[in-house]
Formats: sequence, C-alpha cells, structure tokens
Amino acid sequence: MSTRSKISAATADEIAAIEDLMQDLEKRLRRLGAAGKKEVEGGASDIQDFVSEALAGITSRVRESANTMSDKVVDEASRIGSDTVKRLAAEVDQRPLVMLAVAAGIGFLFGLSRR
Repeated sequence: MSTRSKISAATADEIAAIEDLMQDLEKRLRRLGAAGKKEVEGGASDIQDFVSEALAGITSRVRESANTMSDKVVDEASRIGSDTVKRLAAEVDQRPLVMLAVAAGIGFLFGLSRR
C-alpha cells in the first residue's frame, strides 16, 4: 500500500469516526431537547437554544478538523510528488538512454491505443 493511500485511508477513517461521534451526540442532544420540552414547557425554548448552539459548535469543530486533515493530506501528497519528480530526474541523469527508450515505448503504445 502506498504512503498516499495509507494517509488517505487514515484520514478517511478519522473523519468517519468524528462523523459517527457527532451523529451520536446529535441524537443524544435531540433526545435531551425532546425530554426537556415534555417536562417543562416554559424551559423548552432555552433547551432548544442550547441544543442548537451545541450542534452549531460541534459542526464548526468538525469542519475545522476536516479542513486541517485535508491540508495535511495535500501537503503530504505534494511532498510525495516532489520526491517522485526528484527520483525520476536522478534516473534520467544516470540512465538517459534507458529513460529515452522507455519514453519512446510509452509514446508508441499510446499512439497505438489512440487509433
């Protein structure tokens, strides 16, 4: 498994876990809001406000976490891409004829596939 796919899988797992936790918390807060509304009619609006604020805060934090993880993935992908280009340049410097032959072969195969 490549480093990029490991990072993407780890990030996707972390985001999925955060989403699961957020959904569980939303369910609990909704149940709390519903129970509070049944018990105290006058305080229901206060509880609903609390639930709304809590959900907004949770959503904001999850978005921030997802953005941070996305930035990390982009940075890592850029680093991997840069390393790959450096390795390819080193190979071209060490074996220019072999790399030229490989490029010509790929071009030939691509040309055949386009017909």
